[in-house]
Amino acid sequence: MPAPLDPPDTPSPLRALARHDPPRRALAALHRQAGDGTLVHGPAGHALAPAALVASATRSCRAGAVGDRVGAGERELTTPLLARLGLAAVHSTAVRSAAVAPPGTGRSWETSLLWVRLGMTERLLDAVTVHLGERSFGDARLSRHPVLKDALADAVVALLQVEARLHDAGTTGLDDTALRLLHDELGGTGRSLLDLLGAYGLTEDGPGADAYVCALLADLYAPAEPSGETP
Repeated sequence: MPAPLDPPDTPSPLRALARHDPPRRALAALHRQAGDGTLVHGPAGHALAPAALVASATRSCRAGAVGDRVGAGERELTTPLLARLGLAAVHSTAVRSAAVAPPGTGRSWETSLLWVRLGMTERLLDAVTVHLGERSFGDARLSRHPVLKDALADAVVALLQVEARLHDAGTTGLDDTALRLLHDELGGTGRSLLDLLGAYGLTEDGPGADAYVCALLADLYAPAEPSGETP
């Protein structure tokens, strides 16, 4: 089953960038929504961005508030795989926040992040479809095997459901619970697609590298689960 085509009126160009280009391009555009030279941090202070931006950013954004970047409070977390992809990860314990959040931050930015992860997961779906279409079992392509066709169809449906939810929400209509659910849906779909690749999905140059970045974005930026404790 072929992967769905990008609709001509895709509301987020970030989705197309994430689907068709290396992760660093989509992440550069995503961070740029918070302002030039701004590094956006997740709820716990982590940030994942192109290495060039991490090296040059002068401002930090956290919880929608932007302030001067405090380099003394940062810890380098870049893995060799991230470095190979031109990305860097840091953790910050301090951000000098501005009183007013600029446009492009907060809920709008969090929704944009989901569009990026959707595009990355569609990129993985494309890679899986091509991979299975190039391999045979007996006289049939693996992509035509009933079990694998069903798995691909399930992935397509899951991604269409996430897309529909993002369309319905616009840029500001998702609360923390809805954000977590969509991140979880994309994560589960990504893991299912990686399973279809077998060992190829784990190779250094395989599509699993981009899938790792997609999963890491959820780990660093998705809203934290509620503690369940009563004040």
